Formats: sequence, structure tokens, C-alpha cells
Amino acid sequence: MKNFLELISRSRKASIENEVHEELQFHIDTQASDYTSLGITPEESRVLAEARFGDVERIRSECIRISTRNTLLTWVLTFVFLMSLVVGLLVRALSTEVNVTRVGTVMTMIGGLGILLVYAKRAGSMVFTQSGSVRLGLDNSPVSFDEQGRTPFERVKSWQEGQ
Repeated sequence: MKNFLELISRSRKASIENEVHEELQFHIDTQASDYTSLGITPEESRVLAEARFGDVERIRSECIRISTRNTLLTWVLTFVFLMSLVVGLLVRALSTEVNVTRVGTVMTMIGGLGILLVYAKRAGSMVFTQSGSVRLGLDNSPVSFDEQGRTPFERVKSWQEGQ
């Protein structure tokens, strides 16, 4: 059973890696195409697009990490808590006995709070700052910042000033 779950996990991660790679390539290719339409050579356009995009490997690994957080266990827990919520609501709605209605109330609370717990677990890498923004990653640095700490806007502005 453990080998089966590992096989599913590996194949799912490979699929996610492929999706993330294709998505990032699409964005880089689109930007490179925009640069090419401005008269820049295709090779130089590609280099400029990757530079504007930022640290591609870091962004790729962060996207893969976020996507693979939804493991089989979280899906099973979500299903169990959802069933508890539904059964609890049905028990409350269909029962006339006070003690049985209380059981339905408890099941509903367990299901609802369990779903919130799983949601909070999935959002575990997000850190909310005092300014209200959300930063991703274990090192609490935003994904869109490059290694010099510049935002995408600052990278474009510095690129335009250099021309």
C-alpha cells in the first residue's frame, strides 16, 4: 500500500512539475515575443525576458512546493470532515429527539472546524504582514522579488532606464 501511494505521489509531482514548467515557459516566451516585436533579436529577447521574470528556478520550485502540498492525506481528511458536516446537518434536520439533535450539532461542528483546519494547513506557507500583503515561502520573501530585492516594477524601470 505504501509503495502504491508513493507511486501516485511521484506521478502526481511529475505532472505538477511539467505543468509549472509549461506555464512559466509560456510567460517567458510571451515576453520574449513582445521584445522581438520591438526589434530585439530572438536570443537577446529571451535573455531579457528571463531577466525581467526574475529567478526562474526559485519561482518554479516555489510553485511546485505550493502545488504538491495537497497530498492524499489532506484530500482524505477533507472528505471525512465534509461527510461529518453533511451527516451532522442531516441528523439535525431529520431528528426530533433532543439528544440526537445534539449529536448532529457536534458532528456539524467537527466537520466545519475540520474543514477549516485542513484549509489552514494548506495555507500554511502564507504569512500575512502588518501592511496586509501576503508573502509566500519559508524565508518570508515574496516570490516575485529577485535576488537583489527588486519588485517586477523596479526591474522593468531599471531596464528602461538602462536603454
